[in-house]
Amino acid sequence: MLSNLTGISQTVRKAAFWVTISLIIFMILRFLIGIAIQIYRASNRPPPAAPDVRFDKLPRPQFPETLKTSEGLKFSLQNIEGKPPETTASGNVYYMPKKFSTFESGDLTEKLASRMEFTLKPTIDSVYYYYTDPKDPLRTLFIDSVHLNFQLRYNYPENPQILKMKKIDSTEKAISDVRDYLIFNNLADDSLVNGKITTNLLRYNEENKNFEFASSLSSADAVRINYFRNDLNSLKIVPDEFDLSYNYAIYSPTPGLNARNIIELSYIFWPIAADEFGSYPLITGAEAYQALTEGRATVIDRGRNNENVTIRNIYHAYYDSSHPQLYLQPIYVFEGDNDFVAYYPAVVPDWLE
Repeated sequence: MLSNLTGISQTVRKAAFWVTISLIIFMILRFLIGIAIQIYRASNRPPPAAPDVRFDKLPRPQFPETLKTSEGLKFSLQNIEGKPPETTASGNVYYMPKKFSTFESGDLTEKLASRMEFTLKPTIDSVYYYYTDPKDPLRTLFIDSVHLNFQLRYNYPENPQILKMKKIDSTEKAISDVRDYLIFNNLADDSLVNGKITTNLLRYNEENKNFEFASSLSSADAVRINYFRNDLNSLKIVPDEFDLSYNYAIYSPTPGLNARNIIELSYIFWPIAADEFGSYPLITGAEAYQALTEGRATVIDRGRNNENVTIRNIYHAYYDSSHPQLYLQPIYVFEGDNDFVAYYPAVVPDWLE
């Protein structure tokens, strides 16, 4: 009986050994087959679909006419790659639908003005409405009645002492107060209110009657709050001035005044049809950098640079102009030392006009 049990035990151990060996061999073979499949798929990928160029030729992106090109500047590239980046061969271009004036435009404009406490009849020039606050003639409002874009402004150069009425508690409170005003009065699109926000501390220069950047909250007379769109397809959406949005508020505590702590408010919103897009061929990073060095890029901000500029980063983004455009197009952004920024169209020139 004992010998039988011993034989059974040895048989079970041998069976367990070979089962273990078989499992190990199976796992190794499975791993190797998986690698082989990955290598095969990587080397036999189907070619990417050709761009559909859905909108035919596109209007060339219109950067601000007041800006200069990169002509006359000397560039050195010192990025992580040590060369212009490898970029995608094609990219999406999005349609930006436009509105047209209707019989309701005037009524909607007057309702918008009323929400900001402008009750007097406006001066009308075509589709543009100009209002003055009856309680304070230094407070004015401009509205584009077609798109309901507007600019609210208190004429602080004529009354600069309002900027010294009270110290600013914090940038967080400035953001919160303006957000509450926008939401309560239904003045801004949710995608902006809930998008990316940056702030700039401002100090009023009484000599040139303009704002300049302040070094600290204690020396600031106002806070500029910039509202940016969220990324699209993992790409930044950049405006005319790159780090200063044309959707912004300037906040300064003005207790007792009808300004409600907001001495400037700019709202310019061009809708993007996220489901209406076409794909277009794009130039390479090397071609874009060549355009920069040959003086064909647009310098958005020269920063604190002489004629020698070091470029640290080159990437794709979408250009969102403050002026109406039919399409949201990809561009190349060049960022360099000392706040240098330049733009260049990313779509192959044959598809631009």
